[in-house]
Parts: sequence; structure tokens; C-alpha cells
Amino acid sequence: MKPVGKSKSIPGKASSWLDASATDDLRVRLVNWFRAGHRDLPWRRDREPYRILVSEAMLVQTTVAAVIPYFERFLDRFPTVESLAAAPEAEVLKLWEGLGYYRRARQLQAAARAVVERHDGQLPRDVDALRSLPGVGRYIAGAIASFAFDIPAPIVEANTQRVLCRLLAWQEPITTTRSQTRLWELAAQLVPPSAAGEFNQAIMELGATLCLPRQPSCLLCPISAYCQARSTGLEELLPIRATRAEPLAVTELSLVLCDQGRWLFLRRQPGRLWEQFWEFPTLHLSGADPAGRGSGAGADPTTRADEFERLTGVRVALGDELATIRFSVTRHRVHLTAIAGHQLSGRPHPAMDAPQHDLAAWLTPEEIDGLPMSAPMRRLAKRLITTPESNL
Repeated sequence: MKPVGKSKSIPGKASSWLDASATDDLRVRLVNWFRAGHRDLPWRRDREPYRILVSEAMLVQTTVAAVIPYFERFLDRFPTVESLAAAPEAEVLKLWEGLGYYRRARQLQAAARAVVERHDGQLPRDVDALRSLPGVGRYIAGAIASFAFDIPAPIVEANTQRVLCRLLAWQEPITTTRSQTRLWELAAQLVPPSAAGEFNQAIMELGATLCLPRQPSCLLCPISAYCQARSTGLEELLPIRATRAEPLAVTELSLVLCDQGRWLFLRRQPGRLWEQFWEFPTLHLSGADPAGRGSGAGADPTTRADEFERLTGVRVALGDELATIRFSVTRHRVHLTAIAGHQLSGRPHPAMDAPQHDLAAWLTPEEIDGLPMSAPMRRLAKRLITTPESNL
């Protein structure tokens, strides 16, 4: 196996408790622990940079367990950067459906197109060139550079920043500029000049499996001797996170309008939350407005029917409640109720005075299955399929 490289201490960056000799020893301990046994993850089975790019884009704010099936399906459909670059956006979003944060999917495809156009289909080795790709920040660039090309680029993400924070016994909120600067400095000090990718994966593995947010397994940790939080009894208290604000309450109402086994759907305009996704016609009734639906329609059924007509071009009579779902999006907690409707007159078309949507169509459940939808709307559609009142 390739040995872990030694390095000189960084002037002004090395901590008194972690000089060059201690840094080298920490690296050896951590990599030996990693080599002795680590998780078999599909994106670790080779060093192909495109696969690393896809995995890292998916793993942002998402668990490994959730990502694995998506990663495998995505790579089956788009095995090369060229295939992803050439794909219709709707197909990319459909394969991403359920992972959330759909901007990541759009940026991933934009990055693939940039690689094809600027780099002849080959991801660059240079960190700055990687960072110039859409959606590729400092962490993803460092991950690709080190994992694929063994370039000694530092990385800081959710798991590694927890390890680094505890190593330093850093007692400031980790989201501040000062904290992030210090953690990146330590990451740069630790990453070795050779076997950089293996070391970076090892420190990520440590954060994911032993150095957990709660009840870290310090007795099993290969580098606990260098952990300042452990030596001062602060391991359970660090890292310090900023206090989260309470979620904002939202109430929405969706119309389920049926015609010969088809539902009326609208497609959201580009530039909005869930852009290019299909949804049941939906009104924002109260609270914050995460999807930018506009002013609420109040409790009066007549007013709501008028608002649905404005939204869809169809005059409707509102019926019974069919289903209720609750979900979170960004900082919002949404209570969504679906009600039945009966078409009285008119032909579907998106509202002209408030263009939230660019298409309206009657769609069968089979057609809906092949189109991109937000997770809440998909849940609602699946529930309604088994609801007798939907008349499907």
C-alpha cells in the first residue's frame, strides 16, 4: 500500500500540541485504522472523477444510506459525463426525485456540460479549475482532487468539521467565518502530500462512524490521544452550533380535479421553488410562503373557487376533503389539505396575471409517474390513487 507522506509544519498554522511529528503520527494512525476496515460504498470502488462528482453532489445534506440507491440508478442511466450533459433536464430531475435540494441536480448537469464544453469531457485535476464548475465549491473540489488524483487538497464537510472541531476543542459556533477559517487551516495542515485521498476518506469515515454528534466512541478512536476535546471532557459538548429558529407554519390547499381518469396538473415556472415540477393546483392560505404562491385565499369557499379558476382557467365547484399531508421545506412546516373539485366550465391554462406556471394538462397516473414532482406532491398523488373519492 502507498505510504502516508510526511510533511513539514505550516508556519503560523501548526498548533503547539500538534507539531510535525505529531501530525505524521496522527496520519499514520488514522489511515491504518481506515485500511483495517471501512464501509464499502459504491463511489469508493474506483477513482473515476465523474462518479466522485455525482456522489458528492448527492451527499450534500443527505445521508449515505439515502444516497446509495439514487447513486446506482443515476450512474446506470448516466454512466458518463457526456451522457449526463446531453440528457433532458426533466429526466435528470425525475431520477433525482426524493433526494430534495433539486438545485444540486441542475448544477450537477450544468457542471457536466461545462466539463464537456471546456475540458473535452475530462474533469480537471486542478482545484481552481474544478471550483470554476457550476455547483462545485471548495469541499467538492477538494474531494475530487484528492480522491481521484491524490492531490493534497484539504476538505471540510459535516463529518470532518466535527472531527477537526474536537481535535482543536474549538469552542465557537462552527458556522462563523472565523471558525470555518480555522477548521480549513487545520485540514490543510493535516492532509499529507501523498495518499491524500485515502487520508481524507479516513477522516470522513471517522466522523461518520466513531466521532458521532452524540456519544462519540472515543475509546475506539485511533487518534483520541490528539483530541483536545477528549482530554478536557468537552467531546459531548462540541461542536457548538448556532441556535435553530423555530420552523415557520404554512397552510396550503390543493385541488384534485378529475376528468375521465385524469387529474389536472400545472407545471411550475423556471426560477421558482420546484421549477419545472408538476403539481396539483395549489393555493397558499396562510403563514409564510416558501413556494411563492402569492396571497392567501382565506376560508370562504367561493373565494377559493375563484382563486382556483384564476390559477387554472377552469371554473370549479369545491367538494370534500380527500387527504392531508404535512412536510418540511427549507425553514417551513407545511400543512397541506387536498380537496375534490368538479369542473363546471372552462379550459385549463396557467394564470396570466400571476405566472407561477407555464403549462396546464390533464394527466393520467401513468403519465404522472414519468414526470418530475416534488416529494410532497408525489406522496399526495400516491395517496389519492387509493382513495375511492378520487374516482380513478
